[in-house]
Amino acid sequence: MLRKHLIGLIVGVVVIVSLGAAAVVWLTPDGPESTGPGPDAAAPAGVTTSGPTQPTPGSPAPSTTVPGAVASASPEAGPRQMSRLLYDDGQNTATVTGLEVTAGTLRVQLRYATRSPGGWVLSCPARTADLQSSHLTLADGREVFPVDTYCASQRPGTDFTLRPGAVLESWGVFPVVPSGDDPFSLTWYDLGTVEGLKL
Repeated sequence: MLRKHLIGLIVGVVVIVSLGAAAVVWLTPDGPESTGPGPDAAAPAGVTTSGPTQPTPGSPAPSTTVPGAVASASPEAGPRQMSRLLYDDGQNTATVTGLEVTAGTLRVQLRYATRSPGGWVLSCPARTADLQSSHLTLADGREVFPVDTYCASQRPGTDFTLRPGAVLESWGVFPVVPSGDDPFSLTWYDLGTVEGLKL
């Protein structure tokens, strides 16, 4: 009788240890290594009956994005310095020197400089025309015109001369903040276009 109980106890311990070993195998990060007895024995590799599908070793992780959704990086507010040449005729230059993101707007900073002995004659259109003379072109093809510029606010409809060696800090404010992921371009009056700007 005692012998029968000992055999039953040993068999019970072996069965419990075997089931425990099978359960431990299925909880490893790399997925199942054997298909011993247990609730997950019949499940395909990488799948458990109590949770989501786990990637098999060496396979890419499943995507968590919704199909058709577009991720859009929202740029942080603040200035970004740069030096992108817009215009150079050998004596006169115009350079994009910075971009500044504020609430819903993008301010573009430009610097005009001249080495010409006679200076550089510049013309500012009247305000209405001025605000249609420059634009941003976004990644989706939209053109966005400024709501304010140096010319529109400081010198609408005037001509003036930038004297030799002098520098003029100009700017334009656009009612848009391009996505941080997408490049855009600036067309500034008839001086040219700077491509591939990015926040």
